[in-house]
Amino acid sequence: MNAIVLNTLTGAVSEYTRHEFQSITPTHAGAATGLYAFGGDLDVDLPIVASIRLPATLRESTLKKRIDMTYLSMRGEGCAQFSVLGPDDFPWDYQFPLRSSGQTRCQVGKGIRENYLGFALSNPAGQAFTLDRIEILTLESKTRRV
Repeated sequence: MNAIVLNTLTGAVSEYTRHEFQSITPTHAGAATGLYAFGGDLDVDLPIVASIRLPATLRESTLKKRIDMTYLSMRGEGCAQFSVLGPDDFPWDYQFPLRSSGQTRCQVGKGIRENYLGFALSNPAGQAFTLDRIEILTLESKTRRV
């Protein structure tokens, strides 16, 4: 069972997996197996992997789209993973390095052509990061809708 938490001030939603929390405060969570303190860089002995997911939506028109480039304003170290989500949430995953300038880009496959596109971002190694913006440049087919 997962615990889903909603921040009523910002509307942000978090999902905690691997723990059956029945109560959560800003610093602790309670479960039948004990009281857990939030903090640190590990979840018991595993890196804390964050994942941000944006739903698949129809963008601008019904013409098929291709992603030209993805730009991210993101601070951190190491590599992150950007995913393009197609039909039935099929993921195309791409690793990219985080740059010290805070601006980076992720080149995705040129063969992805869909009407509905969703996106996800994660830190597979569990490293800390700050995300300020994702900008996705799409190119539209001239005639292809189906």
